[in-house]
Amino acid sequence: MLWLVGCGSKTQPQIVKDVKIVKVQVPKELLELKALPKPYVNSEIEILNAYSMLFYHYKQCVIQMGKIRELGE
Repeated sequence: MLWLVGCGSKTQPQIVKDVKIVKVQVPKELLELKALPKPYVNSEIEILNAYSMLFYHYKQCVIQMGKIRELGE
């Protein structure tokens, strides 16, 4: 995985002054996502449980992306 890091000014038109390419070895388990089972819902509580499950998996992805970003620093 390659990261492109540029430093410039944000108040004026942006001009890249410095470019650095960093190679990062990302563990395979951070790149894999499990397929989620399709929820079958028959009641309102099951709908809430399905949304809860989706949010839980979303937060797990956010955590994995944070770990990948830490590897690049």
